[in-house]
Amino acid sequence: MPRSDLFLSTRRRGRIAAAVSALILGCLAPASATVPDLTTVLAEMDAAASGWTGMRASLEWVRYMALVDDRSVERGEIVVRRTADGSASMLISFEEPNVYFLSVQGTRVEIYKPKIKTVEEYDVSDSKAKMENALLLGFGTSGSYLGQHYDIKLLGPATVNGQSVVHLDLQPKDPQAEMNSQRIEMWVSTDIWQPVQQKIYDRSPGDYRLYSYSEVALNPSLTAQDFKLRLGRGTKRVHPQR
Repeated sequence: MPRSDLFLSTRRRGRIAAAVSALILGCLAPASATVPDLTTVLAEMDAAASGWTGMRASLEWVRYMALVDDRSVERGEIVVRRTADGSASMLISFEEPNVYFLSVQGTRVEIYKPKIKTVEEYDVSDSKAKMENALLLGFGTSGSYLGQHYDIKLLGPATVNGQSVVHLDLQPKDPQAEMNSQRIEMWVSTDIWQPVQQKIYDRSPGDYRLYSYSEVALNPSLTAQDFKLRLGRGTKRVHPQR
């Protein structure tokens, strides 16, 4: 074979090999996920919230206090629902490290501690908005609500408990308003378009609460019995506010 033909053949084989390699690498490489913009995220949250009636999930609550470098973790299960009039019911059954129950029914909060056979009852009528912002913001939250009360930044994609999420930073538009007194980070599932993790910063520098939810079941069939505290015999009821 003439040297020129040999050169062309070698160069052609090189181009073919390069093309095949590129094709193989393209097939093996993961497809780049399209990251939605903030407008899309909030619109998806609006759509999800419009059909949201309740959920059941496993939870992990972390409380961190920077001054003493203390990190406490509680785990359990939660059921929560909202009715057409906007009222909320919630029951958290904590299992670790201590067994107790937190019930929210409208403006009444109850903490049942079976080990000492006591129910603490609180009336939160005077701080209903603040309580809902702290405990219920992640449930059926709409993008419109967030946009109304917070300046929002889209921090990008992330993963929480194996779920693909978008990470939002929420700065209250009116820090003096009772219901918007804290900065919040929120991780919104791109599957159900609702928060699966929230980090709420306290007023004390460095302090925060981190709420994470997994095994989320949306809009399960729930009745009043799902939110009823099952008190043991001899349980006493106390009212610390009085």
